Amino acid sequence: MIVDDEAAVLEKVKSFLENDEIDVVTANNSRQALEILEKEENIDLILINTPMPGGNTTALYPMKPNSKLITSETESLLQKPFTKEQLISFIKDKI
Repeated sequence: MIVDDEAAVLEKVKSFLENDEIDVVTANNSRQALEILEKEENIDLILINTPMPGGNTTALYPMKPNSKLITSETESLLQKPFTKEQLISFIKDKI
């Protein structure tokens, strides 16, 4: 699942991943993401848009459903903008 308030980012990520045969669910806010999580059982990874520490840029933060692990390590973030190859590599590394 990708959670981002920018429709263009959701479309871009969805397109990248579906072309690589990865199923994608999108949500444009946390409330919608929670509603989807209540219904969907087959979500392996959630990517959440988040501000980068100490900067004006944002990144995708990965987390597993039902995980209580929270990390602030910047190497665990995929900074925007990113390429298709970076996104796919990042996701495959986290799943």
